[in-house]
Formats: sequence, C-alpha cells, structure tokens
Amino acid sequence: MNFDSSNQEPLILSRDGARPRMDESTFLRLRDLIYQSSGLHVDSKSQSTLERRLRPRVQALHLGSFEQYYLYLQFDRERREELQRALDAVAVHETYFFREGRALLAFSQEMLHEIAKRNRSARTLRIWSAGCSTGEEAYTLAILILESGLFDDWKIELSASDLSQRVIALARAGRYRQNSFRTMDDERRARYFTQQSDGSWLIDERLRVMVNFGCFNLADSRRYNIYSELDVIFCRNVMLYFDAAARRRTVTGFHQQLREGGYLILGASESLVTLNVPFRLSHLQNDLVYQKQ
Repeated sequence: MNFDSSNQEPLILSRDGARPRMDESTFLRLRDLIYQSSGLHVDSKSQSTLERRLRPRVQALHLGSFEQYYLYLQFDRERREELQRALDAVAVHETYFFREGRALLAFSQEMLHEIAKRNRSARTLRIWSAGCSTGEEAYTLAILILESGLFDDWKIELSASDLSQRVIALARAGRYRQNSFRTMDDERRARYFTQQSDGSWLIDERLRVMVNFGCFNLADSRRYNIYSELDVIFCRNVMLYFDAAARRRTVTGFHQQLREGGYLILGASESLVTLNVPFRLSHLQNDLVYQKQ
C-alpha cells in the first residue's frame, strides 16, 4: 500500500456546492494519525493530495469540514471502520502478475532450490507476501512454487497480507482484469485462469487454496509473530512511503520472523543501506536480495 500522490482530482461537491478545504493544522493532525495507524508517511508537500483523496469521505459522511472528519476518526463509534476507508482512500494499490521479473527469477531458479535442500527433512515451505494488495504477487509466487515441482507433498504455507480489507477481499475472490496480466504470457493465463462472461479472469482453485490472505498492519510490531520461521518475505514497493523509523521497525520485525539464512525481497528501487539492520546483501545470479545473518 503506497501513498497516492496522483494529480487527478475528482470533482465532488457537497450538498451546498462548496468544497471543504483542509487547513494546515488539520493536515498535520490527519497526517500524524495516518502515520501512527499505518506507518505511511505523508510529506509536507502533499497537503493538497491528502485533501483531494479524503474529500469524498468527508462528503460521504455529510461533514462540514476536515476538522470534523478528524474528530470523527478520533471519537466516533465507527472510527475504526472509517479509518480503514481513509487509509484506502489515500493509498494506491498498483500491482500485476509477474511484476519485477528479476526477483522472481532469483526466487524460482535459485532460492526455491536452496530452500528445498535446506528444508528437506522438515518438508515445510513458509513464505509471506507483505503488502500484497489485490493478490497478484501472492498468486504469482504460488504459480512459481507449483511449476518448480520441488515441493510436492510438502507443507506449504504461503501467506499474503495487506492493511486494506477491501483489497484482501478482492484477492480472495481471485478475479482479475486485463491490466493485471500486462507481463503474463497468454499460455500461462490460459493454464491458470478461466475467462468469465464479463471479460474478467478467475484464478484456478489449485492456486486459490495455496494462499492464505489476511489483513495485517505493518506498523503494529506486536503482531509480527503470527508469521514465524519464514523462508522468504516479499515486501516490494511497500516501504517506499515509510519514513526511516517505520522502515527500521518493519525490517526488524521481518528479521525476527525469518529463519536463519531466510530471504527478504524488496522492490528494485528499495534498499536497507541506511538502516543498519542485521541483513547481508546476497548477490544471486539473477538479482540482489537480502538474507538474515
């Protein structure tokens, strides 16, 4: 889940024709609430973006100002549900199948083979797709595990999580449009999906049952132990919008739940260089990845 700083502004008016405006003090309070709730960092230059993304929620609740909306998020009996809607409104869930192929090649051609040897006695494989959005990454990993042929009759625990209940529901449904297949070849799509009458594609039940989807807040370090003894964590392009403190807390949580030698896969533009965390950079044949020391 990333902060959406797009410039497209929906033209939505309140019942009296006025557009609620966000003053600086309310922006700071909303920004801090979002950060405390999700780890998502909204920088000081993004006030207009935050205003644009939250205005539909202010108007949906028939509130007269962003200040009233902030108070609603703090004190209303439905504040938790509304906070979820607010986080959904300010985030963008951009993903697709087989995104950032070098990391996936390293996973399928190198990491899985190493893990198969390392875990051959226990015969368990545990993977977490953190910040999975609508599920394309998690199902991509399921395809690669299935196609590897290395884990037949193994206990496979492929978990996928996102802060957003809305996108988790979409991931569980497993129904995708053409945009999700922009880098998937037609042969694979035909093998693992069935086209529906509305033009969407429904994922095969073999893959659906491989993935356990759930809501998880990366900002809540107290709950990381629900994912334990992991072989691989994928968290790609999620922490780009965290500040250094939130990234450090998140990566520390990942480190604690990985097995010794377990892999952490970040996005192509992400790095742990400045965080001083106990991971080593491993130069695999297909990509650079992090391993638990």
